[in-house]
Amino acid sequence: MTNRPPARLTVRDIRGDDDGYVAFHAPRYVYVLDRLAEAGLTPETRVLDIGLSRLTGFIHDRFGCTVDSLGFGEDHDTQWGRHYVFDLNASQDPAVWRRDLPRYDVIVMAEVIEHLHTAPQLVLRFIRSLLKDDGLLLLQTPNAAGLTKRIKLLLGRNPYEMIRLDPTDPGHFREYTAAELRGLARDAGFEVRRTLNECYFDMRYGLHTAAGNRPRPIVGAIMNILYRSLPAPLRYGITMEWRPRARTGLPPR
Repeated sequence: MTNRPPARLTVRDIRGDDDGYVAFHAPRYVYVLDRLAEAGLTPETRVLDIGLSRLTGFIHDRFGCTVDSLGFGEDHDTQWGRHYVFDLNASQDPAVWRRDLPRYDVIVMAEVIEHLHTAPQLVLRFIRSLLKDDGLLLLQTPNAAGLTKRIKLLLGRNPYEMIRLDPTDPGHFREYTAAELRGLARDAGFEVRRTLNECYFDMRYGLHTAAGNRPRPIVGAIMNILYRSLPAPLRYGITMEWRPRARTGLPPR
């Protein structure tokens, strides 16, 4: 594989004609890709994406590297790499951990941990076993202490949805604060090198349901401006860069 400069994908490239889920998440996808670019991904970097998704293909397209994935289904080759089957909720039993995967330079775990009902320390220890000692885990998850969630609690409303009836898409079991995630990193053998709180969803496309999409161009645009001007602890997304603790003694930032 030859080296080539990465071609930056834009929000418009990713959104295309979509006015629902992809449009809502397009800024987040670009945000992840930009953080990976800062980490110095090249075509030789071996990447694992937790959960086969559109992001898997976007990482490959941006950097030209092999991108394996881990999740449901069955083992099979993809156009980007190899998909491996493992339910992260089974991480509570190390005897069933998959030991036949390669070790990776970079693991991306974006918008996953909040969907798991197993203790996150156990899941993250399994993830650590797949990462090289000088590797990077890019973890992304909603901020449990985002502004609207705080307001709903003050009004006596539960800011978190009920667990859904569909076992294949149960929704969020548990969301986390940045402080909780830093504690989980320590417990699982990582150190936090960087914490970024951002609003990287496009609220113009936030009303996407099974019944259809209802874009809100004006209201959503105003919400985007307001949400992105919030103080960092009140923003809706948390992105963290974790390194295996043995790699360096540098303090987190």
